Amino acid sequence: MSLTTDQNKLFRSDAQHRQEAIRLARAEALQNVGNPIQIPSKPLRVVVKQSKGKEPDAFIAESGWILRRVGLQSGKTKQLFKGHCGPVTSLDFYTTRTSKRELLISGSWDKSFKVWDLQTKTAMSTTIAHTDFIKTLLVIPELDVLVTGSSDKDLRIWDLSTLDSFDFSSLASSATASSSSTTTNELSDAPVESKKTGSGGAAPPAAVSQNPLPLLTSLKSHTRPIERLAYFLISTNSTEGSNANKTGKFGLVSTDSMGVLKIWELGRRIAEDGKISMQGAEKCSVRYHELAIYDLVVSAENGEIWTASADNSILLSTFSPSDPSSDPIPVLRIPHPTQTRSLLPLHLDYPNVRYLLTTTITPEELIRVWDLDSEELEPDAKREIRREWKGLPATTSVSNGLGAGGNEHLLPGSVREIEGHTNDVVSLSSYVVENGETGKKEIWILSAGLDGTLRRWIWLEMLEKKREKIVLIETTPQEGDEEKKESLLTEEEERELEELMMDD
Repeated sequence: MSLTTDQNKLFRSDAQHRQEAIRLARAEALQNVGNPIQIPSKPLRVVVKQSKGKEPDAFIAESGWILRRVGLQSGKTKQLFKGHCGPVTSLDFYTTRTSKRELLISGSWDKSFKVWDLQTKTAMSTTIAHTDFIKTLLVIPELDVLVTGSSDKDLRIWDLSTLDSFDFSSLASSATASSSSTTTNELSDAPVESKKTGSGGAAPPAAVSQNPLPLLTSLKSHTRPIERLAYFLISTNSTEGSNANKTGKFGLVSTDSMGVLKIWELGRRIAEDGKISMQGAEKCSVRYHELAIYDLVVSAENGEIWTASADNSILLSTFSPSDPSSDPIPVLRIPHPTQTRSLLPLHLDYPNVRYLLTTTITPEELIRVWDLDSEELEPDAKREIRREWKGLPATTSVSNGLGAGGNEHLLPGSVREIEGHTNDVVSLSSYVVENGETGKKEIWILSAGLDGTLRRWIWLEMLEKKREKIVLIETTPQEGDEEKKESLLTEEEERELEELMMDD
């Protein structure tokens, strides 16, 4: 049976055609908004890496089976990492302890994670890690471990310390030799899928293990696919001594597609024979969201857990970094008109910038800026415990981009609503750039959308500059108003045709 992804050959409803028409019109109007960087496929996860004195880079996990490194000032692709056999969903970084080799780790729909050498772009290791898609991964450098979360509902922990024994030069040379027979443009943007799959919709090839990493342990408790991961250092309440607040154990926070959030305690254990093992125990499990938790930010320093959910809300919960067995306490829920996909609490990186950025999916596709010092967003644990959160409605209706009027209709506590993307905004990041004219450092915001763009925003302009929303007026053709279609005949041929018709 032959398969196709050509939308023109698939049945589509009137509503889908209408939404596509709206999206195309908005794309034309917003094509230069937010200093866009266009990429050939959809970004699924973006992480900004910034080194002192160097251009900040965005590392992008793409639906087109590749990872891309883009300079955020030049907007140019610097590196492509090709080798996965499916969309790349997640990424993180790890530096080996002895050789100080900088590595990139990526997870994919092909059920594997790969370890790449950033210097040579070579895949050092491929591990078939799960029985279903890898949806998220997380490096805990203090423990030298990688945690992967999958649609198979498992969390698995892998030993990264073995990477220190790898012969990077030898592996890079063998990889170069094996690919020397194929001549390709290193930075070609040709769709990877066309090279991997044959005509007729053939299934992609399965990933193959290469120098797989050792599995330390599995954590089995979630009953739905894992969505996001974060970690924190478990501290003590004592403040005596320079190391009094360090326990050597870490809290792992995981979320799933049913809105469940769990906290686990992780620690290394050294046996009498010198063998190292990883111990993990579930300490608490809560469900403060009705649907999937798409984004997660944890700050042990502030005692805050921020979550973005498909139940149309952002939630702030407080927790104790010294007691992972105590349930987080919800203190502030911020309702949205549609599902929320990503969030960026700026105050966690810039303490004087007490603002929160959030994004929503179609039909809104907005970036919202919230003032965390607003009285309308005053945290109150007692109120949140009493509040009925299921099906929580937003305080204003959703705009579909049609009709008159382009003014902002802000939700309580929101100070800006910013248009730019024409599909779901799936990732928000921040970075700092020195202004060449003033010499002052500026905060920039990077947003990534399923419209295949990264957009770069100067934070102060986002906050201070009011933008009118794009307004599309839907018109209904009236009888007799149809435009005359362009004829394929010349003027002389049209006259001859008219004469022949009159003769009849």
